[in-house]
Amino acid sequence: MLLALLPGQAPFRVDQVMAAPGLMAALFGLQVLLAGALSWTGSRRAWLRWWLAAAALLVVTALFFGLGSWGTSDVTKLSVWLAVAPGRGTDGEPFWHLVGPLISQLPYRMAAVHGLVAAGYGLAAILLARHWQLPAWAGWWCLFLTASPMLRGFLQNGQSRQALAVLLLLPLMLRAARLVRVPWGLVGGATAWSALSHTTFPVNLLFALLPGLVSANGQARAAAGPRRRWAWLVLAALAAVPALVLLGPVALQKLNTYASQMSFFSHYAVRREVLLLQGAMALAVVLACRQRGLGLRELLSCPRSRVLGLFALLYLALQASVEWEWWPQITFRLADGVGLFLLISFLAWLRHYRAERLLLPALAVTLLYWLLGRILPSGEFRCGYDDEFLCIPDRWPGLVRY
Repeated sequence: MLLALLPGQAPFRVDQVMAAPGLMAALFGLQVLLAGALSWTGSRRAWLRWWLAAAALLVVTALFFGLGSWGTSDVTKLSVWLAVAPGRGTDGEPFWHLVGPLISQLPYRMAAVHGLVAAGYGLAAILLARHWQLPAWAGWWCLFLTASPMLRGFLQNGQSRQALAVLLLLPLMLRAARLVRVPWGLVGGATAWSALSHTTFPVNLLFALLPGLVSANGQARAAAGPRRRWAWLVLAALAAVPALVLLGPVALQKLNTYASQMSFFSHYAVRREVLLLQGAMALAVVLACRQRGLGLRELLSCPRSRVLGLFALLYLALQASVEWEWWPQITFRLADGVGLFLLISFLAWLRHYRAERLLLPALAVTLLYWLLGRILPSGEFRCGYDDEFLCIPDRWPGLVRY
């Protein structure tokens, strides 16, 4: 009977929300200041201050996205279902069944979880910058990821579960692409956690493993031969078997629903701000090639370039499917995962060629879009009448009615 009281489609919340562009702009401004602090302390190797600034940036990021996701459908419906129908909406995702009682104790429930997931994306960028000995860039990389229009579905539409599942596959992707020698124990644990978190795991697992086909350098390819180059595909197949057994029925049911009964899809992947970002990234690659005297032969022989090209082509294919409506109700849901791997590959490519400063045009596009296209216009939202990111709670957690 209680389930009958829940609306069947967005918006799931019609009250307890408000617009607060001033507050969100202030939090964003604080993030920029903290990114600047990371740049200053990192360039001077003041490690204690650097770590304190990094921790503060992650806390503010979690707060920003936790508050901002309060009015989105996925966050709202799961928060309500935790109160009246625990386990609903997470079939085939055991992790959320296990942590459901804990989430119910968090302030703002799934909104708090979403804030933590967004902070996880920022943490990944910060740790990569530290590992690659570019600590001064850590804060800017954090903002480049968390504010990216390529990750709008994951981080701005409150798709917390899939966003977490793909983030947990990042260690595997880094290992497959030979970008970071992540310990196999960490890779295996994160991958298993991802398998328990979202039914898109088999497809995203394939995306994470694909760099293994193109990332070996010339000497390694010659020594290993064709068998080694295809070993990653065999590993993908073996890893996908248990995932398909566990998630296959639910995933196929969802796939059938999306393909035959649903016509909804978003155009986020082909929006103007995404195209501008792609243009700025392409400009950075062209300028770096001119500075380093790189031609097509040098790029094709470079493992970093092949990985970057792989994810660039995958993302373009997903954009084409949305633009020309080739099963867009399915493919648009995969764009954010490929977008994350593309952004990470781009940062790794710039670092490899010591062209970090060429990130600035893409960073400027991202931050201007974030401030002028998302935060400041949020004062015009009709909060409660639409499914909007940046419609924040209008009351303290203890006063929320679920």
